[in-house]
Amino acid sequence: MNNTAKNINAESKEPAKTSLEVVKKEEKGVVEIPSLEKRIQKVKDLSMLIEKWRKLTDTQRNLQTSSLGADGMRATVFLRDASGKEFKTSNTPVVSAVMDEIKSTLDEKIKEVENLIKF
Repeated sequence: MNNTAKNINAESKEPAKTSLEVVKKEEKGVVEIPSLEKRIQKVKDLSMLIEKWRKLTDTQRNLQTSSLGADGMRATVFLRDASGKEFKTSNTPVVSAVMDEIKSTLDEKIKEVENLIKF
């Protein structure tokens, strides 16, 4: 047992060896320039996004300028599908709910498009 104790003591007296290695990343000094075709496509994509943003904000402004009448009888919602079938209501709570949902959806879509517009 004495031998074992001596070996442990001998080992603990030696300093622990650790090594640290510093790794440097080489920075690229050359920036890759996209081809003319890719740059033109990026401008076209950006133009399309800007146009989409403009349409959404115009729709939002038009919706904000329209308001329900004080008596609740002046607003009507019309929905028409591709086959010509029509849904029409003047029920104030329904019209208000539809208007609120449209406003909420427009706000979300505008934020999505704004996040996509990057240079």
